[in-house]
Amino acid sequence: MESAMVLSCPVCNAVHALEGRRSEYSKQDLYARVKPHLGRHDLNEPKMAIRKYEIISNATEIVIPSETTQQLPIEEWTKRDDTWLPDGALSSGEGSLPAPEPSVEISSR
Repeated sequence: MESAMVLSCPVCNAVHALEGRRSEYSKQDLYARVKPHLGRHDLNEPKMAIRKYEIISNATEIVIPSETTQQLPIEEWTKRDDTWLPDGALSSGEGSLPAPEPSVEISSR
């Protein structure tokens, strides 16, 4: 079983996964990973700061079988409907394709 953290953009509904547990990333590291994506949305600085905080606050840590890790959107931000995420991986529960492996543990933070 592997841990990953799923980030979801509230502006465009894209998702991005980071390998490892939430505790392995500092807030500054997470903000640095989110900022380039939000920069594409042409937000002013206060709105970008709010969205960065929102993405990091709503990040979900998941535990999935090792063989499904490569199916996560780890390389880049991907439209939610165009990628595989385990059922229930996002707090809203929207937009994920069916999981090939039914045993998934989900933990907040």
